[in-house]
Amino acid sequence: MRILVSIFLLILFGCKSTTTKINEVSFQTVSKGVLFGDGVEGISESNISFTNAKDWKSFLEKINTPNTFSKVTIDFSEQQLLCVFDTIRNTSGYKIEIKNILIENKGIKIIYTSAKPSAKEMVNMVITQPYHLVIINKRAEEVTFIHKDNL
Repeated sequence: MRILVSIFLLILFGCKSTTTKINEVSFQTVSKGVLFGDGVEGISESNISFTNAKDWKSFLEKINTPNTFSKVTIDFSEQQLLCVFDTIRNTSGYKIEIKNILIENKGIKIIYTSAKPSAKEMVNMVITQPYHLVIINKRAEEVTFIHKDNL
């Protein structure tokens, strides 16, 4: 009888759940770095998914400032652009980065991290805003941005 109970418990707790299927999506970094200029770009802390050229162009016109990612060419018929913008910071040394993009049953999850300078790190007294922009193949699923600390 003990053998039957042991086998039952082994099967019950030894099997992995297959209800959630997670697949990682490859992505290409378009631009990563910091914006300078005391927020003149007009971008607040935000996470954005651009799926068409009209919205992307409107966004670029809104910020109305030269930057490295405004020269990017994207084929929105096959690709979409995912962006994370950190809050405006008073010093250098801050970073934000998209780490993983996962497809789950409920949609696409963009996992990103942010980092601040260590207490001993020398930083410049300059207004910065970290950002990271990536391209993925266009998907119909709903996009959710999740900070790794909130997992």
